[in-house]
Amino acid sequence: MNLETKAVPAPASHVAQGAPAGQGEGVAAAAAHCPRHATANCAPLARLAAVRPRWVAVRSAAEALGLAERTLLHAGPPYADPRQPAAPVLSSAVLCCLYEGWAGSEAEAEAMIADGRVRLLPAQSLDVVTPLAAVISPRTALVEVEDAASGRHAWSLLGSGAGPQLRFGSRDAAILERLRWRDEVLAPHLAGQLAAAPVELLPLALAGLAGGDDLHGRTTAATAELRALLQPWPGQDSAVATAVDAMLESTPLFFLTLWMAACHLALSVAADGADPASTLVVALAGNGSDCGIRLAGDPARWWTTAALPPAGPRLNPALKAKAAPLLGDSGCIDAAGFGAQALASADEVRSALAPWLPERWCERPPLQARSAHRGERGDGAGELRWTVLDAALIAAGPQPALATIAMVDAAGRAGLLGRGIAQVPAALFRRALAGLLHNALAGLERHDG
Repeated sequence: MNLETKAVPAPASHVAQGAPAGQGEGVAAAAAHCPRHATANCAPLARLAAVRPRWVAVRSAAEALGLAERTLLHAGPPYADPRQPAAPVLSSAVLCCLYEGWAGSEAEAEAMIADGRVRLLPAQSLDVVTPLAAVISPRTALVEVEDAASGRHAWSLLGSGAGPQLRFGSRDAAILERLRWRDEVLAPHLAGQLAAAPVELLPLALAGLAGGDDLHGRTTAATAELRALLQPWPGQDSAVATAVDAMLESTPLFFLTLWMAACHLALSVAADGADPASTLVVALAGNGSDCGIRLAGDPARWWTTAALPPAGPRLNPALKAKAAPLLGDSGCIDAAGFGAQALASADEVRSALAPWLPERWCERPPLQARSAHRGERGDGAGELRWTVLDAALIAAGPQPALATIAMVDAAGRAGLLGRGIAQVPAALFRRALAGLLHNALAGLERHDG
């Protein structure tokens, strides 16, 4: 396995020089025990603790982002060649081309992607996070999450219910009808409710954690709390309200994309400052080819390595389809302290993944930032703990970072294969950390010179 790490710039950023080869481990060990390392993370953690995410709107990507025609957003770091995305992402992109009316057949859609007439861009460059192999087109309904403290926003995909899903990366034609229902029925209904009463997300996350959710592989309890808040109101179309309520009841992962947007928002706020030595991990994502991380000290830059496939229990053990390498932006949940970082209190998820967890998996030293709030539904005071991954501490040890993320078919045909746990090698964090510190020192030398 090749663990050589690349620095991939986001738009309007420069390629990192990186540290000389072989210096990663020494730099990581020094950084982990350096008092300045801890100090550099104090301000980002303080900003994080002040975040108050709330779901305020549902908007199309064209409206929310100004997303142009024939432009699609994908998860993870940028592709080396966006005309050749991973097979599951290609399948989702083909369906979006058909849905938008850009192409009349799968073959035509593939040709438009291959020759660049349809562009694929990384979603996170626009403060959007998208799950697994899902891609976002201009008509796509997005959930909009706002930080009540800073006024910043982030977006993610609006879920469309149980059954075939765009995020699973298949070419099931039934997905097209689900997209129409999401954008033409579900989105206007929820937009009306949110215009009258935005939804605070911290109380729902706390309820989820108390109910056994890890808030990534399982959001059952959080979704149930959300459903209770979204009960039909007098004057709403009763048929639509009933259908939406039934969808929420049958979709225990509906809260997932809301929490993805909240975690991305919180980590972005944490990184929004002059803290070039901060080693907090503010993104952990994959595009089906590369796995990438971003650090608070240089949040515009991706550090990448070849992605590994998640491993876990399969929905159909007889199906031998190969799992795709890490896909999706939802690792932001794990970076923020949930998902794999919350398995100790998520019994059902932990039990399901136990055979695939590495030895001593719980011996991880992430940083912590606590965010207190008072429940809105009479549930008393609560405290949410953002347990942010720290690249310096991961890099100093042998254990990989973990993310609870689903497995999808690498061929882009069979769709969802099952739950999974993804391992992100510590070597990636060592290289990213070495590059961060190397560039910070170079900046100081230029300033002194």
